[in-house]
Amino acid sequence: MEKQESLQKKFGKLFDTIAHIPQKFSDAVEEGLKESSNLICVKNGLLDFDLVEDDIRYIHRNLKAKGDKVLGSRLILDDENNLMEIRTYTEKNNQNFLVSVDVEVKEIINIPENILNELNNSGRVELTIKL
Repeated sequence: MEKQESLQKKFGKLFDTIAHIPQKFSDAVEEGLKESSNLICVKNGLLDFDLVEDDIRYIHRNLKAKGDKVLGSRLILDDENNLMEIRTYTEKNNQNFLVSVDVEVKEIINIPENILNELNNSGRVELTIKL
């Protein structure tokens, strides 16, 4: 009887490990991408809007290299929290994942006037980035 219980326990642990692999993988990828030091568009709190697409391409390239299918990205500028966030949506093994990179922003340069106006009026802008 003990062997059967031990075997059940081992299979339970194995099943638990297998069930959590996609989430652990997603967490590891997200941690790797979260390093704001990897972003070229933000240096010392200064966001150069002209370089945002380069960073998004970099994120997409890294995710594709890991075997993910990139579904799209959103750029969020939050004036109230002094934050820029890049959300990238991916698919792997028929499961969807969100990889988020955020960084504190104190000042923005090279921002298009219409986006700046919306940011000033609403305090937050969300843009879908198509590459």
